[in-house]
Amino acid sequence: MKAPTRVLIVEDIETWVYVLDRAARRAGASEVVVCENLQSVKDALRRVRFDVALLDVGLDADDELNSDGIKALETIREVDGGDTRCVLVTGWQGGDRMDLQARAQREHGVEWAYMKEKYEARTVIAKLTELLDQAAERPVSRGTPMANLCGTMEPWRFENQLFEALSSDAQTMYSVVSRLVSPATPAVPMHPFTPMRRGSGGVCVGLYWSRALAAAVAVGLAPASAWQGDGESAIPADLARELPDGVVPELIASAHERKVQGWLWELPGLDRDKFAG
Repeated sequence: MKAPTRVLIVEDIETWVYVLDRAARRAGASEVVVCENLQSVKDALRRVRFDVALLDVGLDADDELNSDGIKALETIREVDGGDTRCVLVTGWQGGDRMDLQARAQREHGVEWAYMKEKYEARTVIAKLTELLDQAAERPVSRGTPMANLCGTMEPWRFENQLFEALSSDAQTMYSVVSRLVSPATPAVPMHPFTPMRRGSGGVCVGLYWSRALAAAVAVGLAPASAWQGDGESAIPADLARELPDGVVPELIASAHERKVQGWLWELPGLDRDKFAG
């Protein structure tokens, strides 16, 4: 399982949205999300993470001093650190553009800055291709898979809870969690203070919003003996009880090592607003 390569375009002029969308798709992006203002950027970042962001500086055609694109850059850094490669593509006329770009680089970090009046499709596509290739090779660093699972619960308490439920050594448990959860991180738990709940037979289940997959997911961990005879695709009763009516889990990954079994289900129809954050 691999998360899609995703590009964010922050632009309020329709013609430039078309140009940049086309460049991103030709560079190999599998998904492109367009935001026209700062609030829509914040809303998008709650749902998904981005490999590359293309940001115009001014996001109000009636205000040439507007520089909300820099605030969007700041928001991206607050949420995802340096994981998103950011590019300024702008025709901003609200002041000293070179000074603004230098300040953006110094304070927030940008991979590239490009002036709209000098736009050349081939150059932009080549740079986006390079950045997307780098993103595919570089693991997401915003916390380990285990840290993503534990929410706001103290890590030592969360890990001890899993050790006890799974009767497992640390190496095995970390290995299964890493294989299972890495493609879904960053993830936000539905219940941050009790992110995974222990049910019958040592089965631990937690519900999360995966920003990598832009979908709700369920994570299940159990001693392998608790699942014998149930079949790999079986949905544990403990998970079924957690879900609203009409949400049917779809198995998208599983991992097994020694005496620990893990599953990752997608939860179609479960909305982002059901989760913390």
